[in-house]
Amino acid sequence: MTAALLPNPALASPRRAVRPVAEPQVLSAEIYRRRRLVVLAVVIGLVLGLASFGRQADATPTAEAQAAEAVLVVVQPGDTLWTIAQSLAPNTDPRPLVTELAEIAGGASLLPGQLLTIPGDVLD
Repeated sequence: MTAALLPNPALASPRRAVRPVAEPQVLSAEIYRRRRLVVLAVVIGLVLGLASFGRQADATPTAEAQAAEAVLVVVQPGDTLWTIAQSLAPNTDPRPLVTELAEIAGGASLLPGQLLTIPGDVLD
């Protein structure tokens, strides 16, 4: 059995579609000037954005960030300043924290359901 090779009609055709080569479009000087201004504006924006990003990283924490670090304690029945101080800082002497909690609570007496917002720097 012999294989017969058939010619490919697409390759056998001597006439191929030839597209004309388009001449390059010459842009006006005004278009080049506009493009340069756009590139310059983008570069300046990037430089200013990176500079402000660096300043934000070095900035002190804002009031929102400090509030996020604060601990909110809801006073339960039977809680005292001493037990709250021991639960917040179990491995330290609770006396200084009890004094801070008394100032935050507005006195030594606590009421069930009372909210105590303890700043993060008090616990450090």
